Amino acid sequence: MPAESTPLAALAAGLGDGPALLAQLGGPFRRAIRLHPRRGGPSGWAALAPVPWHAAGRFTAADADPGGYLDHHTGAVYAQDAASQLPVVLLDPCPGETVVDTCAAPGSKSSQIGLALGDAGLLVCCDASPPRRRILAENLARQGIAAAVVTPMPVHVLADRHPGCADKVLVDAPCSGQQERSARQLARMAARQTELLATASRLVRPGGRLVYSTCTPYLEEDEEVIAAFLARHPGWAVVPSALPGCDGDLRGGGGLRLWPQRQLTEPFFACLLAAPDDQAAGAPLAGKLPSASCELGRWLPSGGLHCWRRGGAVFIGTPAVATCALPSEARGLILGHGEGDRFRLEPWGAQALIERGAATTRVSHQDGVRLWAGDALGIEAETGALVATHSGAPLGMLTGPAGAFRLDLPSRLRRPTLR
Repeated sequence: MPAESTPLAALAAGLGDGPALLAQLGGPFRRAIRLHPRRGGPSGWAALAPVPWHAAGRFTAADADPGGYLDHHTGAVYAQDAASQLPVVLLDPCPGETVVDTCAAPGSKSSQIGLALGDAGLLVCCDASPPRRRILAENLARQGIAAAVVTPMPVHVLADRHPGCADKVLVDAPCSGQQERSARQLARMAARQTELLATASRLVRPGGRLVYSTCTPYLEEDEEVIAAFLARHPGWAVVPSALPGCDGDLRGGGGLRLWPQRQLTEPFFACLLAAPDDQAAGAPLAGKLPSASCELGRWLPSGGLHCWRRGGAVFIGTPAVATCALPSEARGLILGHGEGDRFRLEPWGAQALIERGAATTRVSHQDGVRLWAGDALGIEAETGALVATHSGAPLGMLTGPAGAFRLDLPSRLRRPTLR
C-alpha cells in the first residue's frame, strides 16, 4: 500500500501540523505521575509541572523513574501517562455514585476513579484477563481503594442482569494505538468498539453519563465510533466538553483530543455521552451486608467503612462494596490476616489506615527511605506502631525490638536505593 494512501497519512494530511504528528507519533511522550489526595506532597522530585487537564497530574523530568522514588512505594504518587488521566476527569465520578469501569486493568483509571469516590459509593472493575485482574487488584490495594469490586463477570452478562445499575460508566476501549493500520483493520477494530460501547451503554441509569476513550489518533476508532453509536441509539447525546490544554475533536462534535505534536502526550480521544431519561433501569447490585465482626477502633473510627472477616482475612470497604452481589475476585481492601495477638496488617492495609487518619509515628523522608530498604532504626515507638513520613506518605507498620525497629514489609517489596 503506497504510504500516501494509508489511513494514517490521510489523517495527517487533514491536519495543519500533520508532518509533525507523523514525526512524533512514536514518542517518546512526556512522563507523568498522579498525586494521591491523602498521602502528602511529592518529595525529592527535581522538577514537576502541572498537567493542565487534571489538578492531581504532574509532568516529570524525562529521566525520572517513579520506581526509584519512595513516593511511588508509599502510593503518594502513581505513574500514569498524562493523556490516560483525561477520561476520568471527563467522567467526573463523585462520592456515593456507582461507577463501572468496563476495561479496568491494569488499574490506572480505576484507581483514579476510586480516589474520586473516596470512601462512599461503588466501583465495579471488569476485565476479561485473569492475570490482568490480579495486577488490577494489587494496584487498587496500593492506592488504598476501599470502594472497588473486581469481578470476572463479562460486561455483556453484567448488562443483561443489571441494566441501568450505574450512575457513570467508563469505556476505555481496546484500540490500534499508534500502530500503522489498514482501512480493513480499522473497520474491524471499530466494529468491536461500537459493540462494546453499545453493550456498556445498557449499564447506565436514566440520565447517567458514559465516557468513551481510546489512545489512538484514527477517526475510524474515535469520532466515527461515536457517530455510529448515536445513529443506532436515539436519545443518547454528546455532552460538549472543554478542558484546559485539550483540543476539540476533529468533527466539532464536543469530544476532546490530545496530540503528540501539541500536548507531547500519546494521541488520545475522549467523549462524554449522556443517557436518555427513558433508559432502562434494572436490578440493583446490593445484596446482604456481612456481619461487622471486626472493629477499626484500635486504629481509627470506622468513618463509614464496613469491616468484615472472611476466613483468616479482614476486609474494609464501603457498605456498597460489602453488600455488592456480584461475583468477585477482590472487594474492598484486605486490612490484614489473623486474630487477636496474631493479627498482622498487610502493607497496603496499613498504608490505607495511615492515610485515613490512624495515629502514626512520624519520621524524616530519609529515615523512610532507610526503613523501606530494610534497615533497623532507633525510633521512639511501640512494636506494631504505624509510621509515616513528615510529609504524610504512609510507610506501614513497625516490627522488631525497641530501638531496632524495621518496617514490616515482605523482602520482595524492599528497595535498597530510593530517593
